[in-house]
Amino acid sequence: MSSNNFKVVIAGGGIAGLALANMLEQFDLDYVLLEAHSDIAPPVGASIGMFPNGLRILDQIGCYQPIKDIFGDQVPYNVTNTRNEKGEVIAHVDGIFDHLERRHGYGLFFFDRQSLLQILYEHIQHKDRIHLRKKATEISFVEKGVEVTCSDGSVVSGTFLVGADGIHSQVRRSMHRLGHTLEPGYFDIDEEDKVQCYYACSFGIAQNVPNWPVGQQSMVTGKGKSQLVVSGPDNRVYWFLFEKLPGTKHGKDIPRYTKEDEAEFVNRNHNVAITPEVTFGQVFAKRLSSTLTPLHEVVYKKWFFKRVITLGDSVHKPNPIGGQGANGAIESCAELINSILQLKDTREGGLSNLSDRDVHKIFSEVQSARYEQANAIVNRSHFMQSLFAYENPVVSTIVWDLLGSLGGDEGTLNQMAPVYLGGTTLKQLPVPYRPRAIPFHDELPAKPMSKKISDYVRYGFIGGMGLAVLATNKALRLPIEEVSALSKSLVQIRWFGDSPASEILNTVVSLFGIPIFDKDPSPRVQLFNFLPQLISPLLIYAIEGHRLGNQGTILSIPSLFSVAMKSGATIARVAPVYAILSSFFGFENPPSRAVPLHVAKSLIPAITVGFLIPTIMALTPTPRVQAWENWCALWQLSPLLFNLLVGGISAGIKKWKGEEKRDGERDMSRYEAKDVSALQSVYTFAFAVQATAHIASLAYGWNHPDVSLSKTFLDFPNIFKADWSLPSLSAKVATMLKFDMAFAVVGYLGSQLYSIWDLRRLGYVKTDEAIKAGVATLAGQWLVGSGATWAGLWYWRERKIATVGA
Repeated sequence: MSSNNFKVVIAGGGIAGLALANMLEQFDLDYVLLEAHSDIAPPVGASIGMFPNGLRILDQIGCYQPIKDIFGDQVPYNVTNTRNEKGEVIAHVDGIFDHLERRHGYGLFFFDRQSLLQILYEHIQHKDRIHLRKKATEISFVEKGVEVTCSDGSVVSGTFLVGADGIHSQVRRSMHRLGHTLEPGYFDIDEEDKVQCYYACSFGIAQNVPNWPVGQQSMVTGKGKSQLVVSGPDNRVYWFLFEKLPGTKHGKDIPRYTKEDEAEFVNRNHNVAITPEVTFGQVFAKRLSSTLTPLHEVVYKKWFFKRVITLGDSVHKPNPIGGQGANGAIESCAELINSILQLKDTREGGLSNLSDRDVHKIFSEVQSARYEQANAIVNRSHFMQSLFAYENPVVSTIVWDLLGSLGGDEGTLNQMAPVYLGGTTLKQLPVPYRPRAIPFHDELPAKPMSKKISDYVRYGFIGGMGLAVLATNKALRLPIEEVSALSKSLVQIRWFGDSPASEILNTVVSLFGIPIFDKDPSPRVQLFNFLPQLISPLLIYAIEGHRLGNQGTILSIPSLFSVAMKSGATIARVAPVYAILSSFFGFENPPSRAVPLHVAKSLIPAITVGFLIPTIMALTPTPRVQAWENWCALWQLSPLLFNLLVGGISAGIKKWKGEEKRDGERDMSRYEAKDVSALQSVYTFAFAVQATAHIASLAYGWNHPDVSLSKTFLDFPNIFKADWSLPSLSAKVATMLKFDMAFAVVGYLGSQLYSIWDLRRLGYVKTDEAIKAGVATLAGQWLVGSGATWAGLWYWRERKIATVGA
C-alpha cells in the first residue's frame, strides 16, 4: 500500500534523532530531521557508552562494525575495578569486554559521542533530509498532520513530530502547552516542576594522563560523591565525577552552571583519588574538553499528545552512572518503528492519511512497550549512584566494605545483565548472528514472566514451605530421654572418650538401631526406603554450592545444610528451608550454572565412599554388633565425610589435571559447558541407586505378609493432638522417622516444582513443557521415589540451562 504522504518530522539530531532517521530509511519511510546546531557532530566533549542492548539494534541497521573499527584490533578496555575513596581496589573483573561479548554477543564500548554521531550521519542515505540550524520552536496541528515552525521562520509539515531534543526539550515544553490549552488535565500542570536533580556532574575527555592504567575502568566510591573513569581509544580517558547537591533541586530550581562554577568544583575536588597514583585533578589537567552539568532524573508520565511524541532524554532521563541514556533512547526509537510497521501491515491503506486515532495507537504502543523499562533504568541508576556515594552509609558499608567481591566476577556480570536482556529490536529486520551464552528475552523459547507474577509465586511458595517447617515442631516428637536411657545400656561407642559428644553419638546410634532390630518389619522397610533418598539432597546441595552463580550466597556452603540434616534440625526442616533459600538466591543466567569440572568428577566417588557404603553397612547388621555400631556411628557423620571427600578428591583431580588457574589467566570455561556430561553422569548414578532402593523396598513390603505399605508410609497421627498414645518406644521412633521422611519429601518436592517454575519464569522452557515436567515430577514421587525424581529432574534441567543460548 502507498505510504507516499507519510512523513515523520524529527526534532533533534543527537543519538536518538539520527538513529531514528537511519531506522526509517531501512523501511523507505519518509522523514525530515531538524537540528539546531550548525554541525551534525559538534565537539561538545562528551563520551558515550554503548552496551549490548543498544549495539544489537545498531547492528541491525549496519552501524555496529564502524564502531568496532574505531578501536581497530584493540579491546577498548578489559579490566574494571571498583575502588574505595582512597582509590584502592575492592572488587575486580578481569576480561570484562571478553565476558560481555561471550555472554551477550557484544562488548562494552566507550568512545567520543561525536564519533557515534558521525557514524550515524555517514550511514544516512538521504542527507538532504537533514537540516541544520533548524531549531523547532512552535508546533501546530493541522488536518491529519502537524506543522513545526523553526527558529528561522520556516515551517515543516509531516504526519507527526518526534521530539528527540534532549532534557531541555523545546518540543516537550510546546507539547505540554498545547495539552494544557486543548485538553486541560491531560498533563499534570506541575509535572515540569517535579523533575528532580540530586547530583552535579563534571564530565569530559582527557588524553595522555600520567600513571593512568590503560585499558581499565574505575568505579570509585566516596562520601557524597562517586566517579566513573574509563579508558578509551587513542590513550583517551573519559571521566564522570558525581557530587551530591546539598539538597534535592526541582524543576526551575535546578541550576545551570558557568565556567566559574566548574572551576570552583574542580578546585574543591582536585585531590579526590581515582587510583592510589591518579587524582581527579591530574585527569582534569590533561583535559581536551570538559563540562559541569546538573543531572536531571525523570520519566515523564505521558510521552505524547495528539501528533507529538517525545523520546530519549526528552522524556526518560537516567543518571549517567548506569550508561543507559543513549541505549534506552535507541530502544525507544526501535519501538516507534515497530509500531509504525505493525500499523502499516494491518491497516487498509497502509500509512496513507493516518487519522489521529491511528497515530494515538502508534504512540500508545511505544509508551506501553518502554515505560516500565525506562522507569526501571532510572530507578536502577539512582540506586547505583546512592550506593557509590554512600547516601545510606550503613547499606553502602555492607555492600562495599563487607560483601565486597564475595560474588566474584560472575556476580558483577549478573548485576549488569538485566538491563540488556529485556532490550528490544527492530522486529522486521534480521538480527545479525553473534554467538552468545545468554539469550535476550526475545530470543528465548518463551516470554519471561513479569516480576509481579514471579513475586506472587515466590512468596506463596515461601509461605507454604514456611508452614511445613512450623508443622515439624508439632510432628517431630523424639522420645530423647527414653532413647538416651536405652543407649547407656546397649551402645558403648567411645570415639570421643567420655565426653558429651560420645553420649550424643551413642544416643543417635540407639535411635537408628530401634527400627533396624524391631520385630515389626514395617519401620525397617520405611528406613530402607528413606535413607537412600538422602543421596540426592547431599549431591544437589554440593552441586548448587559450587555453582559459579551461587558464590557469595548462603547456598555456597553446602556443608551447612548436609551437616544440619544430621543434627537436631533433621532433613525434615533442612529440605524446606533450603527450598526457601534457593528461591531467593538461586542463579538466573546460563554461565552461572557452571560447576568446576574437578568438583563434578569428584561427586560419584565421594558419595559412594562417604555416604552409600556407610548407609549399606548401617542397614545390614551382622553378628559383630560392635562393628555394626561403628558403621552406624560413621553413618551419622556421613554428610560431613561426603563434603570432606568432595573437597579432597576435587583438589587432587584439579592438581592432577593441571586445572589450576594461572596468574592473569581469565576463566572462560563457564561458557564451554564442559561440566555438563560429568554432572549428568552423577544424576544418572543417583537416579539408578535411589530408584532401585525405592522399588526394591516397596516390592519387599508388598510381598511381606506383615507389612502394609499404606500404614508404613501414609498412616500419620494428628499433629495437633497432644497425646498420640503410642504403645512403645519402637512405635514412637517409627512415627518420628515417618514424619521426618514425609516433611523431607515435602521439601524435596517443593524444590523440584519451584525449579520447574523457575525455568518457565525465566523463559527457558515453554508452558506446556513445564507442565509436563511438573506432572512427571509428581508421578516420579511414587514410581521411583523423591530422591530419584530429583536426580532425573536435575539431569533434564542441567541440559536445558546449558543449551538455552545455543
